[in-house]
Amino acid sequence: MKAFTCFLLLSCTFTLAPQLCLAQAPPQEKKSEERAKPTLPVKVQVVFSEFDGEKKVSSMPYSFTVIADEKVGGYYSASLRTGVRVPVEAGGAEQKTSYMDVGSNIDCGLRTTDDDRYHLYMIFERSALSPNSGAQTEKIQVSRPDAPPLVRQFKASVNMILKDGQTSETVSTDPINGHSLHLSVAINVPK
Repeated sequence: MKAFTCFLLLSCTFTLAPQLCLAQAPPQEKKSEERAKPTLPVKVQVVFSEFDGEKKVSSMPYSFTVIADEKVGGYYSASLRTGVRVPVEAGGAEQKTSYMDVGSNIDCGLRTTDDDRYHLYMIFERSALSPNSGAQTEKIQVSRPDAPPLVRQFKASVNMILKDGQTSETVSTDPINGHSLHLSVAINVPK
C-alpha cells in the first residue's frame, strides 16, 4: 500500500509539475511588429467655409497636432474648443438666464495603416448666431420680429483614410439661407 501511495505521488509530481511551471512562466514577448510604435506627430488642418453660390462668405481655419496611434481618452487624442458663451433668457415670471456655448468643437484621432496611409476620425461641431430678420430667414417663418437670434449648427462625424498631404472635403447645405458649408481636412506628416 505504501508503495502504491508513493507511486501515485511520484506520478502526479512528474505529470503536473511541468504544467504548473508553464503556467507560471513569464509571458512571451510580442512580435516586433506588434510592439509599441514610436509616436508620430501629424499636423491636421481643418477649414470650415461658407459659400453663397461661388462666392466665399466666410472661412474659419483650425490647425493642431495629433499624435498617431495615441490612445489617450479613448479614440480622440486631440480636442479643440473655441467660442463664446451667450446668455439665453428663459421666459416666465422668474426670468432666469442660462448660457449656451456658440463656436467650434473638434475631437480628432488618427491611426496609422499598414500601407503608409492614415485613418482619421473626427467630430466637428460649429454653431453660430443668425439674425432673426431679413432675407436670411425668408425660408423659415418667424412669428416675432423681436425674437432672439437663431442658432445655426453644423455637425459632422467623419471617418476617412488619407495619405500624407491629401485633403478631403465634406459639403452640406444650410437650410436657412441655402449657403453651402464646406469642411475641408488635410494632414501633413513632418519628415
